[in-house]
Amino acid sequence: MKLEGARWRTLISTVRLGRDEYQVVRPAKPLRHASLYITDDAFRNAELLVDKVAARELAMAWELAMRSPRTVVYLPLRQTEYECRSFEEDDEPLLDLVLMHHSLGFPPSLWKEVRARLGRGRPHVVRSRGFLPVESLLTPDYQPLRRTCRDVVRHRVAARTVFLTGSWKAFALTGEQWRWLVEDGPRWIHENPGRHCCAEIAVEWDWDWLHVVRCDDHRVGVNA
Repeated sequence: MKLEGARWRTLISTVRLGRDEYQVVRPAKPLRHASLYITDDAFRNAELLVDKVAARELAMAWELAMRSPRTVVYLPLRQTEYECRSFEEDDEPLLDLVLMHHSLGFPPSLWKEVRARLGRGRPHVVRSRGFLPVESLLTPDYQPLRRTCRDVVRHRVAARTVFLTGSWKAFALTGEQWRWLVEDGPRWIHENPGRHCCAEIAVEWDWDWLHVVRCDDHRVGVNA
């Protein structure tokens, strides 16, 4: 399925805390198959096991965070129906995911209070416009390994939630990995049975801090 033109049914909630007001977008229905947890290894990376439908919705959430700097994009992944994990990570607790533009300046310490006030939300449909080619985003001064570089996605874990923040360009630069997983991944799985299929999303100075894996136990062929 092409990512561009796809539709994502969401709910929008507006939460006011004092002088501040936050717009939160979340899926209209919880993702059935998306398990996010921190791996229990030396690198403490995040791993996200998904099926085909969840991969598409997560890609659209990533794109929304890129294009909507005033929006908090919330994925309540602890509600997932299929709590899949890698074999070695059976005891790792599942986490939610929040994506947002760094200019929003949202402090994760407020998240529990905001989350508790979401209410029912207003129905809204997001339409994907796709991601720009990576080549069109690169400039001679782009040096993501430098800690002063602003165009990288950064992470923090709090309140059983992974928070990923960055500029529009930071999200855009990693969009190709999501596009490949959604558009090319199903055929690749069909043509390479038994092979590992994933997207490696760069976060801060780790090229693959977020490891998005098509679940081996619940794969669907390209013609399904």
